[in-house]
Amino acid sequence: MAADAPAIATLARAGLGAYGEAAELYAERIALAPDGCFVLTDGDAILGHCISHPWMRFAPPAMHTTLGAIPAAADCWYLHDVVVAPEGRGEQAVERLLPTLAANAADQSIATLALIAVGGADGYWARQGFVAVPGGAAGFGDDAVYMERAVKG
Repeated sequence: MAADAPAIATLARAGLGAYGEAAELYAERIALAPDGCFVLTDGDAILGHCISHPWMRFAPPAMHTTLGAIPAAADCWYLHDVVVAPEGRGEQAVERLLPTLAANAADQSIATLALIAVGGADGYWARQGFVAVPGGAAGFGDDAVYMERAVKG
């Protein structure tokens, strides 16, 4: 999957603009947390991706910065990037993936999924059970919303 990092970066820049990051950053996250990283494909084409990993609540990694390591005391499963190209939408890919991410978190005794919603995506994430929580979105822009959802047992 690390070989997919350049295509993931291209899709992220197309879908997220300035929030899209470099291929090297995605490759690092894939290497650190392969069980939290997925692609949606149609043949050889990548139509979507989810890059997620254990992290610390209210302290998401700074944009355009590599992690180095996953914190030993991680207390949330952080959805770093979730992008689906227009031609991949309508299949409920994210909705089908969320239980897998929750199970991965539960396997590591992590009780919370977390993300930063940008570009008005907080409404979408609210429909997926995420709730806006004050704090945690500093440095991500004026429209950024830090959101969490409990991992359901």
